[in-house]
Amino acid sequence: MSSLEDAFEEACRQRNIPGAVLLASDRHGKFRYEKVFGSRSVKSPESNEPLEIDGMMWFASCTKLLTCISVLQCVERGVLTLDNDVTDVLPELKGIEILTGFDEETGKPITKKATRRITLRHLLTHSSGMSYDLFDLTLQKWRASQGQKVGEGKTVASKFSCPLLYEPGTAWGYSPSIDWAGKMVERVNDNVSLQEYMKTHVWGPLGIKDMIFHLRERPDLVKRLVDLSERDPSGNGKVRYADDPGFRDDVDDALGGGGVFANAPEYLKVLQSILADDGKLLKSESVEKLFEPHLTKESQQALMKLLEDEQLNNQFGGLPLGTAKDWSLGGLLIQEDLPGWRRHNTLTWGGLPNLTWFIDREVGLCGLYASQVIPPGDPKSIEMSGMFERAMYEKCKGVAPRI
Repeated sequence: MSSLEDAFEEACRQRNIPGAVLLASDRHGKFRYEKVFGSRSVKSPESNEPLEIDGMMWFASCTKLLTCISVLQCVERGVLTLDNDVTDVLPELKGIEILTGFDEETGKPITKKATRRITLRHLLTHSSGMSYDLFDLTLQKWRASQGQKVGEGKTVASKFSCPLLYEPGTAWGYSPSIDWAGKMVERVNDNVSLQEYMKTHVWGPLGIKDMIFHLRERPDLVKRLVDLSERDPSGNGKVRYADDPGFRDDVDDALGGGGVFANAPEYLKVLQSILADDGKLLKSESVEKLFEPHLTKESQQALMKLLEDEQLNNQFGGLPLGTAKDWSLGGLLIQEDLPGWRRHNTLTWGGLPNLTWFIDREVGLCGLYASQVIPPGDPKSIEMSGMFERAMYEKCKGVAPRI
């Protein structure tokens, strides 16, 4: 491990990255790796406060796995179904139309009625027709035509009410659909907030204490918040302090697609529980759904086409270009073996500030690379994360393969 740790120490010393928490475990906890490198902040040249393992981070889209688990718990209890029309629970989406373009003379949006219903399976697999306006120029133009700003709003409905871009189930687009799925969890559980639901049904069973949506409610956790850093645009390869608006806890809803703050060991508890299939969160048949492909042929082909773009592929974890992929009910699903690395049906995803998690049931290994660096898909962060993962696969060879 010394070469791995030397590489991380040097990267932090050179400020190629500010710091990182590296965690990995087998399904039984017999193998466990925990290392922390770098600083909590690079706000000033004199910043030397070390990053601690319990440092609080914005986990961004890592939240999606927690919401997917919550949804599957509701499916187990029979209060939600995967393939019914979601508008029974989300009436806001009734009559939602598909944006096809803009009038050349007036600039007004041109829409058509959707002919297919949106299902919960579509929401969980990002094949509903929705997209993030933050990343989509067409939706940004639509927002402007409505006199709205991109990303504004303090609730799921105000932030993410946009027209569809395609018929549900016919293409693929990364989207706020899991934020809407989180609202479904709330509504079929007597309108309890998603934060309170997770406290009882996800965090509680695993003894998780330091995980929260509304960070302002826990001043003790605010004190441990790790600062966000950004890659210096001058091209010098260094990171610098970033004051990014997306990092602030300024919304009213618990955003199931990206609102959680946590520390790395707390999040690893979730990964290990799913890897061990210990029954604390989900029944075994629900765990299986997390490791099965759920896209239609059209949607899977659209996903693969999107990931031919190297920059976008980096934002999706930096896997070798052309790696076969699908989407499960919990994240990106690798559909082939990667030598010395992830195996077929490894489940993975991450969060915007270059966090990456994975669960490999064939090898019996899960892990988390936790950092707070923007932009997403930062090449240096991808390099360091891949180095960490490969070292873990080498270290745990034969420890706890799937039986």
